[in-house]
Amino acid sequence: MAGDAVKAAAEAPPAPILLDLVGRAPINRIAVLAAALSAVLVFANALANGFVLDDRGVILGNPLVTAPASAWRAFTQPYWPEAIGGGQYRPLGILSFALDWSISGGDPRWFHAVNVMWHAAATVLVWVLAAELLAPVGAAIAALVFAVHPVHVEAVSNVVGRLEPMAAVFALAALLAHRRGSGVAPLWFALGLLSKESAVVLIGLVAANDLVLEKDWRTTVRARRWLYAGYGGVVLAYAALLAVVFREQAIANPARAFTGATTVERLGIVASVIPHYVRLLIAPADLSASYAPNVISPAPGISVERAVGIALLVGGIAGVGMVAARRRWPVMAFALLWVPIALAPVSNVLFESGVVLAERTLYLASVGACLALGMALARMGEIRSIVVAGVAATIIVAFAARTWTRTPAWRDDRTYVLTLLEAHPESYEAHLTAGRVLAGANALNEADRELAIARRIFPRDALIFREAAGVAERQGQPARAAALRDSARIAHRLPFPR
Repeated sequence: MAGDAVKAAAEAPPAPILLDLVGRAPINRIAVLAAALSAVLVFANALANGFVLDDRGVILGNPLVTAPASAWRAFTQPYWPEAIGGGQYRPLGILSFALDWSISGGDPRWFHAVNVMWHAAATVLVWVLAAELLAPVGAAIAALVFAVHPVHVEAVSNVVGRLEPMAAVFALAALLAHRRGSGVAPLWFALGLLSKESAVVLIGLVAANDLVLEKDWRTTVRARRWLYAGYGGVVLAYAALLAVVFREQAIANPARAFTGATTVERLGIVASVIPHYVRLLIAPADLSASYAPNVISPAPGISVERAVGIALLVGGIAGVGMVAARRRWPVMAFALLWVPIALAPVSNVLFESGVVLAERTLYLASVGACLALGMALARMGEIRSIVVAGVAATIIVAFAARTWTRTPAWRDDRTYVLTLLEAHPESYEAHLTAGRVLAGANALNEADRELAIARRIFPRDALIFREAAGVAERQGQPARAAALRDSARIAHRLPFPR
């Protein structure tokens, strides 16, 4: 019976997903409109933000964006301009920024408004997925929490963060199409990859969907084998593009915090990151634009943070395994699996990624957390509906308030740096960024002081020494600049700070 249903779905033309679901009941129309409106309103103050830090290199200083007629060349060049080191391949992101520039003439308010619209689109698709998997109340909770989740602030309130909701929209569209057996799923997947490489996790998500949610997974996979072949073809074509574009340069650089670290040291840092993942998804009160040393300590050895991380990892694996094995709560197993699958490219487990931890990378991962919360509260609501309604409302209001108050941190370079320094003065990256901003403002003595603090916190990053050497030269101190460059060449051999 399950096989027949899967076969019928695979042979049927794609349904108008959103219209079909919204038209089922008034509560659905109210829920999706409330979720979309919440996603817009909670980030309305982002329109007052300007261009901050990476926005300047990727947008303001990028001729592919500021001269939209040449934007097509984004398919032949790295995402990061060569002037700032190159790397990554995200042509649809560049095309999106170029379109914004041609429409607005570079007005940051328009760029931020488009970011909010992408987030609203992602929220609607989260609701569509949740409506297929959960009861109406659970779906509404999942979508509303996703709409206002504070961990999304960096992705939505910072212009270049847009690539996260773009990739999420295409990945969610691909998953929904896959669930219907629609041949358009590989196309959505390709658009996701061209937005940001992290969309590759779709392959893991569709596999988890078929293995965990379908009663007869063998029949399901057999019926959808052409979809899997399509995903494979997209990955091969994407890999060929990368080989051509990056034939003479690296695709990406590992996070500087891992410079010179052994595999054991890197995995120790990964264990320290796990509690932050959990906290940010469940109780995101303390937010930061930097988790570089020493917000997360790179020092070797066992610490409380690492012990908690290992315990959470073991407990999570055991919990998902028990739920999946009993098959009594498959949607919860799927939701819990979603998080590590979505985080896999930036987890630094199998290979080093470009970040230790960045809140923007939790954008797609948070879908799993929201689905799990929606399902848990809907189940509890069958017993104590009033209590659950109060809990859900409290979470949504608290999250919305934190998102609203956090968004202005991305107002401009000065606000960004001051906010980061105030929240995490132990972050070497905070002082490095402050040094760069001050040097750009020609406040050389202040810049030198901030870079010196960054070197004391984490002396293994050669970039700090090179930045300080540039400041020393501008101060008329060539001998000191030469000494700093010498230090840069051996920085990676220095021990981790303790």
